[in-house]
Amino acid sequence: MAGSISSLGIGSGVLTSDVIDQLKAADTANIIDPIDKKIETNNQKQQSYDLLSSYMNTFKGSTFALSNDTLFDNKTVDVSGSAEVSVEAGANVDSFTLETVTLAKKDITKFGALSSTTSPIASAAGVLNLDINGTTYNIDYDTTTTLESLAQSITDIAGTQIDASILETSSGAFSLVLSSKETGANQAITITDTDDGTNGTGSLDAALFDTTAVDGYQKIQDGTDAVFKYNGITTTRSTNEISDLILGVNITLTQEGDFSNVTINQDTQKIVDEVQMFVDNYNTLMTNLNDMTVFDQEQGSVGIFQGDSFVNGLKRDMASSVTSRFGSNDGSLMDYGIEVDRYGVMSFDSSVLESKLQSDPESVKTFFAGGVDENGNDITGYFTNLDDKVKQYTGYGGLLSNFDNGLTKDAQNLADSRERAQASLDSRYDIMTQQFIAYDAMISRLNAEFASLQSMIDAQANSSN
Repeated sequence: MAGSISSLGIGSGVLTSDVIDQLKAADTANIIDPIDKKIETNNQKQQSYDLLSSYMNTFKGSTFALSNDTLFDNKTVDVSGSAEVSVEAGANVDSFTLETVTLAKKDITKFGALSSTTSPIASAAGVLNLDINGTTYNIDYDTTTTLESLAQSITDIAGTQIDASILETSSGAFSLVLSSKETGANQAITITDTDDGTNGTGSLDAALFDTTAVDGYQKIQDGTDAVFKYNGITTTRSTNEISDLILGVNITLTQEGDFSNVTINQDTQKIVDEVQMFVDNYNTLMTNLNDMTVFDQEQGSVGIFQGDSFVNGLKRDMASSVTSRFGSNDGSLMDYGIEVDRYGVMSFDSSVLESKLQSDPESVKTFFAGGVDENGNDITGYFTNLDDKVKQYTGYGGLLSNFDNGLTKDAQNLADSRERAQASLDSRYDIMTQQFIAYDAMISRLNAEFASLQSMIDAQANSSN
């Protein structure tokens, strides 16, 4: 625009481009600048909203964690003794004793020693019969079978229940060793050697298979059940790893003659840490809400949402919700070490909660997450109610989302208003520029005519002299 009026005022010396620029600057300050200020304020509000939304979602994470009864499923276990004990989620607080009388063992048989693993081991065809836990495996062999191939056949046919390996017991002495895969008395391996008919004597090398000779056939270990005492009550299992004795408790017996005391306690630290996080997140949220809504005339502090009914309502709602008993529970946060002072700052005495968790963990769980009272009535937990309240703001399509949509809509409306105002202002001064050019031309012509007339007057005056 300035280029089109750069020669403005040449004719008149009055209607210059500076005059137009000054007039337009004044109108811009009155019309455009207020809109720009509103746009800037809206941008600041959107940035503050993002911060507020983040704090609310973080606070929601804390209320949800404390409203979830799985938080109380975490347990710790202490064992004095050699038994190994682990607990799963949901295990009850408990204490008991374990006395290991006999460990569960596998059934192990060692065959006689041969000088080679690759030489034939049978004088004729036959069948090695292995019976375990009600199943019989028939291992065929012939005059070409070696110790290696026999072990491989056992692995191929009976490998789901029996391990077959070759052990070099001394230099040049190789023995076939059969071991049940599982422990227990029902894992005993019964071994017979028959010919390939129905009733005959087998043909395996006597050094390898001879039930009358210790070196030919030796039961190294009988399969046995574990025998142990649980709180003094004798109990048996086919394995040393026991998971069906107590719900959620896994026990491994490791040493015969061991006496172990086992104590299962509530994992209080995780609960205490979650409550501390709740307190910290609440204080952070409320501090920022106060900063966003403050009006301090003496200090000159004005929050970005000062006077905003929604944000002020949110602040009041959060403050009143955390101090509410919610009507369905007789307790309050104070009973668990959580207090809010007269300035709205929340504090937490963890020792109060830890004492409650030690003395009556179920009552803490019921207050926090809900449950059933002694009369069979359903109780809604404090943090369940609080979480539902916070969810009204943070959930999909919640109040915060609606507020954000309003800010976004305001931003678009302001952008549209500025665009229209700027277009109107530009159009007005485009017209004014054209008018100034026309006026300047008229003045220039008048000046020229006046100069011509003045010349005629001056000439006439000079001729009279």
